[in-house]
Amino acid sequence: YGSPRQFWETATSKGLRLETHQDQNTPFFLSIILIMSLCQRSSFSAENTPITIVPSFSSPKPPLALLSSPHQQSVGPFVAGMPTTVPLWMAKFLYQKQLAQIQLPDWLSVDRLTEILKEEKTSELLTTHLPFYYYEIARSLTSILNQGGSSDGGASGQQQAALVVLQDLVAVRIDKIRQNFHELSRETLVHVAEELPMIAVTGIASVELNKVGPFLQRAFSDYGYLIQKTREDEQDVTETDTGVG
Repeated sequence: YGSPRQFWETATSKGLRLETHQDQNTPFFLSIILIMSLCQRSSFSAENTPITIVPSFSSPKPPLALLSSPHQQSVGPFVAGMPTTVPLWMAKFLYQKQLAQIQLPDWLSVDRLTEILKEEKTSELLTTHLPFYYYEIARSLTSILNQGGSSDGGASGQQQAALVVLQDLVAVRIDKIRQNFHELSRETLVHVAEELPMIAVTGIASVELNKVGPFLQRAFSDYGYLIQKTREDEQDVTETDTGVG
């Protein structure tokens, strides 16, 4: 979506429910209860990620506060040729209108992604060098730049190469999480515990949560049910033995 307004129009056309709320900080704001998949929600949330652009226009107006930003982000003033930071959705909009060029984040280069991929393969922990919405940001930026029809074939090739490395990176990270869970299953989940075990997921990102989160949630839910059932059975046996005695 090029802007929140375009998303709003698309959302309402798809029958998404809108609710109004009141709180002490914001007199009135609208909250969209999205009937969307986890991936769609992540893509929408990633649109507020700060992105550096180089505008081709100047606007001396004072900074404009964005109601859509969860961190009370503001944009402007704009000076032609001077880099500035705006939300991802605004960067895409200005790029489509040929009012700005987008500067890709440093971590989105092929060389940097390759370095991170090597680190993921050699380390037991997830790297913390990536933003939480790294996958959604990369897909969104690559898509909008390809739509722009850049005449720089080398840049386009670099973007496609970055996507290939990105796919490998996601696969390695998800496999690492699954291996950690399998190890936890063999060492911890075979025993009845007082509390559910915890998994260290420092560095986990949105794309990994979307892929393995539902499975882990169901697995721990079933484990909790089995623990409760085992305790109830043990209590019944104890009461029976006591009654017989």
